[in-house]
Amino acid sequence: MKLLVVAGHPPEESYTPYSFRLGFKYRHRKGDWDSSGSCGQIQDTDKGQEVKFACSVDCDGGGIAIGLAKDIDATLVRVERVRIWQNSKPDEEPGADALTGGEDDKIFRLDRTSLKECESLITDRKELAAMRSK
Repeated sequence: MKLLVVAGHPPEESYTPYSFRLGFKYRHRKGDWDSSGSCGQIQDTDKGQEVKFACSVDCDGGGIAIGLAKDIDATLVRVERVRIWQNSKPDEEPGADALTGGEDDKIFRLDRTSLKECESLITDRKELAAMRSK
């Protein structure tokens, strides 16, 4: 599983929204799978130990919660239900595919890695070029 969180500032908006892109593979299902959406306000909780994002997919596509620990380079991703699609078929009409958290797989710890490892999650060529130049 890979997660990319991006801060942006669209000209028509007066606040800085965040967006997420999630990429993963199933153990017993072919292909690369994605989900993406927007994230709400950041909340600093637990006496400043974790920053949380509440993220959702448009049209009742569910969402994820992201927790960024301040003292370690890891992220906790909490999944209840989030709409997904195959990476190779992003323009297909969204179906009933969803990643649903089970009893033993609804919280994932993702360790920080280089931005190069997340290039497959970036769909905008200009954004990818800008990230490569950093």
